[in-house]
Amino acid sequence: MTTNNDSRAESPPIDEEIESIPWHTTFAARQLPQPRWSDYKNNIQRIVQTNPHGKQRKTVQWLDWSCDGKRLASCGYEKVVRIWSPEKSTDLRSTASLSGGHTEHIDQVAWSPVHKDLLCSISSEDRRVCFWDARQSKVAQNIRLDGPPWQISYAPDGKTLILYGNHNGRLISVFQQEKRPEDGKDTWVNLDAPKSSLEKHAPSMSVMDFCWLNSGKALAFGCTDGSLRIVGYPSLQEIHMENSHNGQCNTLDVHPRRHFIATGGNDAIMYIWDMEEWMCVRTCSPYDETVNWLRFSHDGEWVATVVAKQKEVTLINFEMGEVGHRIKTVGEVNCLAWHPSRLLLASCGDEDDKANVGWVSFFNPPS
Repeated sequence: MTTNNDSRAESPPIDEEIESIPWHTTFAARQLPQPRWSDYKNNIQRIVQTNPHGKQRKTVQWLDWSCDGKRLASCGYEKVVRIWSPEKSTDLRSTASLSGGHTEHIDQVAWSPVHKDLLCSISSEDRRVCFWDARQSKVAQNIRLDGPPWQISYAPDGKTLILYGNHNGRLISVFQQEKRPEDGKDTWVNLDAPKSSLEKHAPSMSVMDFCWLNSGKALAFGCTDGSLRIVGYPSLQEIHMENSHNGQCNTLDVHPRRHFIATGGNDAIMYIWDMEEWMCVRTCSPYDETVNWLRFSHDGEWVATVVAKQKEVTLINFEMGEVGHRIKTVGEVNCLAWHPSRLLLASCGDEDDKANVGWVSFFNPPS
């Protein structure tokens, strides 16, 4: 006779427990190698504020890869853009600095998607947009705004830059690269673009995150009312809206190869939306807190996510919706960025117990 303890001990094999995962989505069915995340190394470099500001600032706030993946740019309290060359060294002492453009804390840096040496940065405090050539140490062009900029994003062709912030009475400004008539050199010009339809919702609704769609003909905005809004370009008028989250839609990213967009919000859920049928095809919620960040890997196989109040990055497989790995960090994550052609993830933040110490992390595959 079988006892209750014996029956509890008879558990099904693991593959039967996860039969909810369709076979065709697995790595084996798609004949793809599965990353051995346990073999990866997490290289953390610390940056100490040598002259801390009077009020609390994020030591390292943002980072972004060059389009060829050879350099990473980071920014924060230092008032300079720091350039890393991970293929040579991830040591802080091996980095270079782009300086002279900003006089205050730098909020964001963005690299041109088509030119390996060109990038730009913004500061909401000195109200400047700075354009840089990484081959030079000084700023190439410095544009003063009449209000604080909050976020920037290059168009896929690298010739247009969208800025979300207060400038010339607009919340969304368009900058375009043109040739100067006097010498033929490239310069960035603020276009007299139409007023975006998003502005009619201000100030009750604001933008938390935005990005271009792969076509370059529209942008996606995640908003404080929980909505996902698609805005056409160059009209800047809304062409679609989804009520994607209960609470804020904090973060979003477009699949690099297919017609999907992922969103994360205050409801602790990541949604995957099909942008052709405009339906939610998958949800993932291995969280207890707000989803603050998510970004697709270069091949679209993985989504790196960051949750509030947790010192880790969660890697979720896009096809299966399953957690593949958790990367431990030394503090809450401020930003993350995948390498443009490898499964190498960079992230940054501030140490929990040291207000003046920030860090940059490189989650590297085995050499």
